[in-house]
Amino acid sequence: MKIYVAGRMSERDEVKRIYALLKKSGHEISVDWTWHKNIKPYDKNSKVARDYSIEDMDGVIDCDIFILLTSESPGSGSAGELGAAILSQIKLGKPKIYVVGQYMGNNFFYFHPTVVRRNTIDEVLKELK
Repeated sequence: MKIYVAGRMSERDEVKRIYALLKKSGHEISVDWTWHKNIKPYDKNSKVARDYSIEDMDGVIDCDIFILLTSESPGSGSAGELGAAILSQIKLGKPKIYVVGQYMGNNFFYFHPTVVRRNTIDEVLKELK
């Protein structure tokens, strides 16, 4: 299955660790955004921001499984990706959406009926087997 893992830039090492676990289980990563450079402020890097936003949205739309790692301070990028995943699930029947972590109360979209909430990535990995 193709999987997209969304999270904050500051969590890129954790996302890379999850990628390795997913690949070891035979899954494919739809888009690896962890190589992206920090381009804030976005208005000073608008061409790169445009390219990254297109690539990431394509990855969300193309994936079978979408996983969002929650954080104390939700990121605007991951919030947009979650919105795209929810719309894709409603309109196309995929991806299956997981929101993972201890900060599941930080965004009301985490409670959308298409979203499966889990405490840890290990719970998700068990379900994907």
